[in-house]
Amino acid sequence: MPAASLRDITLAHAIRLIEEAGTLDDASEMAQAQARQHSEQGRILERAVFLARRLGLQADWERLQTGLWIAGGLLLVVAYLLAGGMLTRVLSGGQTVNAAFAFVAMLGVPSLALLIWVLWALASAFSREAQPWSLGQGMLSLAARIPWLRGPHTLTLLRGAHAMLREQRLGLWVFGAISHALWALAFGLVLVTLLLLFSFQAFQLTWETTILDARFFERFLQVTGWLPGQLGFPVPSQVLVHAPPSASGSQAIAWWLLASALLYGLLPRVAALVVCLAVWRQRSGRLALDTRDPYFRRLVARFAAMAAAPVVDTEHAVPRPVGKGFRARAPGQGAQTVLIGFELPDELVGLPASLLAMTDRSHAIRGSMTERLALLGALAAEPGADALVLCSAAASPDRGAERFLRQICEQTASCALLPLALDAAGTDNKPQRWADWLQASELTGVTFCATPEHARRWLETHRG
Repeated sequence: MPAASLRDITLAHAIRLIEEAGTLDDASEMAQAQARQHSEQGRILERAVFLARRLGLQADWERLQTGLWIAGGLLLVVAYLLAGGMLTRVLSGGQTVNAAFAFVAMLGVPSLALLIWVLWALASAFSREAQPWSLGQGMLSLAARIPWLRGPHTLTLLRGAHAMLREQRLGLWVFGAISHALWALAFGLVLVTLLLLFSFQAFQLTWETTILDARFFERFLQVTGWLPGQLGFPVPSQVLVHAPPSASGSQAIAWWLLASALLYGLLPRVAALVVCLAVWRQRSGRLALDTRDPYFRRLVARFAAMAAAPVVDTEHAVPRPVGKGFRARAPGQGAQTVLIGFELPDELVGLPASLLAMTDRSHAIRGSMTERLALLGALAAEPGADALVLCSAAASPDRGAERFLRQICEQTASCALLPLALDAAGTDNKPQRWADWLQASELTGVTFCATPEHARRWLETHRG
């Protein structure tokens, strides 16, 4: 089974959250998904995509992507300020700066954040919920709350994205990748800033202290300078701890700070980013919807009911002339025509034989959702048909009829409506009210046929 996309799984979870408030009218989407996909996951995701398009979730998704870039830029500034903003501000003031304080100001918060992420990454092997707050989560939350980009379903998409990442156990790695990328960019900016400051200004970098012992700075320099020294970077001598401030001493300390920003700030974040991307690449190839969820199991059951061959009660079936069944149109002929009897009373079950003879297939819809879904699925499987819908002239047009006709229009090339009057009984049937109702509704594309003769002419026109 091919892997699902992150977006489609997110949309499926967002639709699930929307339907917690009430089931959506999805007969058309179910039929299209049933016709286009053949796996449980594929049908559920296809239904979610169609519903998302209708409800506007896809537009919200695109706005959310734009918001992610804006939020990423803002959080990059935050990361830069946390990584080196305090240090560069102190240096820009021309003050005498303690070298150890400069080191901690530049690497303290980022190193603590990285340590917390590593611990949570180790804990994720034992707990699905291991997902610490990070700049990645902050970026997604901020993007969903930007006022001019916030849509009606943006927060629902946000919740759906969190549900998807939790289900796929990807939250730690996706949010981690975003966070590490922001920190890496921030440290890249810090390195450039320090290079410019140290290149064009003179600073006094010392080991002065009021209460600490000088041996503390010796050990501090020994520990932090070991890795830069092993890699060939210049490291200040421990003698500088006791020496008075000098230009050569400040230069050595400046190179040590630059090497520390590279080795303890930038490179660990790049390494963590590579790990996150490797995990994402491995798991993204097998993303799958958890169809064991009760909500998705109900959808699977509905699709299974649609797939079952409908059993039509012969007493209520729409009669066809002998030899007339589902037949394929020969090459070169026009589109197929479909005759649909919509909630006809028993008195009208005998449909005009002349209309049946002019259509390629016929369906009887007695009112059940299973019948509707089966019909929409059949139309979706072979798009482009022309449908003639027969209804009872005595019935009153309502929302159910409007919804049914709209669903038929979505699956056919053209549609006509013929209200049928009772043959015998002298009841007051008013086909004209169906015409008035069509004109007042949004179903302007539906052709109204006042009589069976009009319907025959419409069928002749569309049979080509």
